[in-house]
Amino acid sequence: MKVTAYVSHEDCSRHDTGWNRPDHQGRLPAVTRAVYRDMLALFEPLLQVQAAPAAEAELLRVHTRRYVDDVRRTAIAAAAEGRPLELGGVPISGASWDAALAAAGCAVTAVDVVMRGDARNAFAAARPPGRGARADEPGENSLFNNAAIAARHLRERHGSARVLVVAWGARPATAIREVLAGDPGIFVISIHREDADAAAEPHPHDRALPPGSGGAAFAAAMRDALEQVAPGDSPDFVLLSAGFDILAGDPSGALAVTAREVHDLTAALMEWADARAGGRLASVLEGGSGPALGDAVVQHLRALAGLPPA
Repeated sequence: MKVTAYVSHEDCSRHDTGWNRPDHQGRLPAVTRAVYRDMLALFEPLLQVQAAPAAEAELLRVHTRRYVDDVRRTAIAAAAEGRPLELGGVPISGASWDAALAAAGCAVTAVDVVMRGDARNAFAAARPPGRGARADEPGENSLFNNAAIAARHLRERHGSARVLVVAWGARPATAIREVLAGDPGIFVISIHREDADAAAEPHPHDRALPPGSGGAAFAAAMRDALEQVAPGDSPDFVLLSAGFDILAGDPSGALAVTAREVHDLTAALMEWADARAGGRLASVLEGGSGPALGDAVVQHLRALAGLPPA
């Protein structure tokens, strides 16, 4: 059995937001180039998997029918006009419908691969990101909430009694928590920058760090949050909403986690998942567009695969 599945779909790169947006078309190619540069080490433990695009029924576990139809109609209109159009401030191009289905499908496929036992854990190279999408509107460059869709899939398709979603990011995982709030079997922990959303009511299970915090502080905050999960509430599966806008130099952030520290952060979460969730873990790419993104994903994959940092 391979250790780590790398789940992707070519349609994710077709989502055209324009080059002036954080989620521009260069993000995934940069990640792919970095991964292939390290393939001498990653080849043996990595299983490359082509995702199956999400079905609309999977989207509707999280999003309203009206909103799903709005995204599709906007993509059709953008294709007809030959340019991206905005829905709720998020650009949608003619290829964005296919890309959004592929991104959600990457997250769903990632958990399927782990649940089937094809790999011990998985990384979904999803784009557009998902953590900012609410049930009936887009947000934070997100169209469909990929991690939330995967969490619902675990509950409804695989019968997971309890799923833990851990969210890293510059902003709190407000939308993920909102769309999953009605399911008592899903628990959300967000580790983020403390001044990211002053209007949001702080959640007792979250941990907020001051601007400029690095990987050691981030890992300590995550460990502290995880320690509050009672033994009786141990999850069947851990989903990581992996926002790489926590990296130093990211234009959307103000945190200072280095690419090398992402390895330590990932290893700390894996250690907890090994002890409390049978090692079942899948991570989903969220935001992050700084120069260290590709290297950070490589360090993340190395930790997932049990390899030392690069």
